[in-house]
Amino acid sequence: MSEITELTKIDFSYVFIAVFVILIGIKVIVSLFEWISDKLGLETKWMRKRREEHELLLRTSQRLTALQEQYNRDIRTSNTCTDMQINNLMAAQREILADKINDKYKYYISIKGIPEDEVDEFTNLHTAYKGVGGNHSGDAKYEYCVNHLHVIPVETKLIMKG
Repeated sequence: MSEITELTKIDFSYVFIAVFVILIGIKVIVSLFEWISDKLGLETKWMRKRREEHELLLRTSQRLTALQEQYNRDIRTSNTCTDMQINNLMAAQREILADKINDKYKYYISIKGIPEDEVDEFTNLHTAYKGVGGNHSGDAKYEYCVNHLHVIPVETKLIMKG
């Protein structure tokens, strides 16, 4: 029982201070040991592991940078190819639409007017032609038809089966 009484008399603030001083002492000793090892060129297992991790981190960073650069090159190449393909498709579509406008232009002149049910279709065709970069030649043909030819009424007969 006297041992327990002795424990209650201990001043724990001195115990905490003592533990704190011991921990600081251990840190100073470890730092001094690292400094001496460094000056003598010695490498401990812990120091070797730390160096290897640092080197691994540097290599990983360099590889990530190389991958990012390769990705950027691939994207630029891909975009260039895609842009060329889109430009070629646009040029092909422009020629198809120009040919269709020319055919309608000749047909409308031959019948001396635009059939009523084709006015919207002809306007939409011209709008699409302009949308793919059509030139003034298609514009002139469209404008001539719209401004100089009259609209021809169209009668439709629906056959009802009954």
